[in-house]
Amino acid sequence: MKKYFSLFLSVLALDQISKLAIYKLLPYGASIQIVKPLHFFYLTKVYNTGGAFSFFQNHNLFFLIFIPLFLLSIALYAYKERENLSKFQKHCLCILIAGGAGNLTDRIFRGAVIDFLDFGINNLRWPSFNIADSAVCISVFLLAIDMLKTALKDKKNSSK
Repeated sequence: MKKYFSLFLSVLALDQISKLAIYKLLPYGASIQIVKPLHFFYLTKVYNTGGAFSFFQNHNLFFLIFIPLFLLSIALYAYKERENLSKFQKHCLCILIAGGAGNLTDRIFRGAVIDFLDFGINNLRWPSFNIADSAVCISVFLLAIDMLKTALKDKKNSSK
């Protein structure tokens, strides 16, 4: 349990420290080009009051209610199923909760999530995101791959 809490705190700290640096160093809307060819990568300070990919802008109150309930349900599930979950799944759920907590922290203390990782090619830009968003997306992706792998393994075993 201690190692999962350490992982949670590490992801949360990385997210919050990176956002604090952007918050202090860049004015709103400012961009710093990091990778020049094709204008590939910038640090760009923006605020997001919506959800993933900036959907549902200006619904911060909804997210302030929904996110804690969602994170609590994941934590309760992980605790209840702790004997049935693999270490990999526990790590993924921990990272997912940390990412959600990182963005929730922004919503509570800043009224919006700070996004700053800006990727694209020339004028075709991916919506800006942050470390917490990355943690959530990567953990969900890995959990989906794990579920698919388990389902294929179960299907193979049941056909024998």
